[in-house]
Amino acid sequence: MGKYPDGLKKAIRHGFFDTVFERRSRRFGLGMEISEGPLEYKSGHKPEPLSELEEAIIIWTGLGIKNINLSDFPPHMGLDLEVQFTSKTIPALGDVHRTELFYTNDDGSYMIKMHDKKAEDFKGLEAMPLEKRVDEIVRLFRESKVKIGDGRADIPDRPPGLAVHNLWNVNKPGTTVFMPVTDLTSCIINLYFFYMREGHRFNFADELRAMKPPGTEKWIKNGFIDKDKTMPLIEAELRFANGFIAEQAFMGQNMVLTLQTLGLGGWLFSGFASPFVLGMSDDFEGLGFTFTTPEPKGETANPNPVAVGKDGLFHGFCPPYYKDMGEAVEAFNDMKWSNWEKKNMPYTNPQGVYDQTPRPGKDEIAVVKDICNYIYETYGRFPAFSDPMFLRFMVQAHHLDLDFYDKFYPPGAYTDLHKDHFKLWHPEKKDPFGKKK
Repeated sequence: MGKYPDGLKKAIRHGFFDTVFERRSRRFGLGMEISEGPLEYKSGHKPEPLSELEEAIIIWTGLGIKNINLSDFPPHMGLDLEVQFTSKTIPALGDVHRTELFYTNDDGSYMIKMHDKKAEDFKGLEAMPLEKRVDEIVRLFRESKVKIGDGRADIPDRPPGLAVHNLWNVNKPGTTVFMPVTDLTSCIINLYFFYMREGHRFNFADELRAMKPPGTEKWIKNGFIDKDKTMPLIEAELRFANGFIAEQAFMGQNMVLTLQTLGLGGWLFSGFASPFVLGMSDDFEGLGFTFTTPEPKGETANPNPVAVGKDGLFHGFCPPYYKDMGEAVEAFNDMKWSNWEKKNMPYTNPQGVYDQTPRPGKDEIAVVKDICNYIYETYGRFPAFSDPMFLRFMVQAHHLDLDFYDKFYPPGAYTDLHKDHFKLWHPEKKDPFGKKK
């Protein structure tokens, strides 16, 4: 691979089925310690941070843009769900692509800002020769990286922000911690539009208020909404939110498979509380997100502060960034349909597809505004039951301490890719495990 270490070629050539079968959560890294019990052990090696190339590859396989997608829906029956035509390394419901990656290492905290990237910027990436493709991945990684803080992020190191079983090894020196954050406001607004399109016209109902229509009484009365297609708000929102939060799990799986091919340790985990990591507590700065405190009507609502955005970089379609949810819905709609430029579409006949795809009419826009305004005015937040900005999974990567596994496990706890990692990826550095057979 010329200018790249030999480990890159080995990683790329490592078979998919071998990678899947060899994948393990390997949590004990260089410099770590288990202070008591039958696995008591203190690493005899200093922590060693990941290289820029290692981080770039993990990030690109986890959440990278690679081309324009196919969007092979019938234009008149579902293509209007698509927010854009960007193809990433993971599937994304409706191609909203509002999951952004934050990460921290010894040097600082960063955001990989991708939501303003256009798919056409990545055309041809798949067809490039391997070394040039890696060049481009590294270039895009550098171009998208925004530093948001010096030094390692001040994320929780105790409950309730971090679960007790993660206290001993999360965010320690030498590690890189990857934190995907999903903007659920845009995702849920998009689905409200989808459920108000012709052929759907669902009758949402607030089950916490005796199945009251969420600002849609006149639309039921005039027949625009099908009163027999009832869907409770909580059920709808949880269904919607889970579909989009799944992107974080897809990203995590790609990342941990990549760790295996690179010969690194690490794992995917969820033993933390999103608001604390994003910055709700005065005890920890977290990722420095802005929080608002809901002012709900009545007692059946959650009054706890919610993360709404990272100012100047990534924010939800909700107040305080918009005066009300009506304005937020308008902004989302403008953002979505501005992506529908024919040059961004994957088809040989983009004009025909463009002409046959229905846009939301004034009544559909009005009813979505009514629903979203009702939710915000009633619950003091949007969405009502999920945080606007939400972090569900994290991935940590680190260099593995093989001595720990040799002491406490039979052979097979790690692979040759782990044993030879420093020789393959960091030949300029002393290999702490160079004498292992």
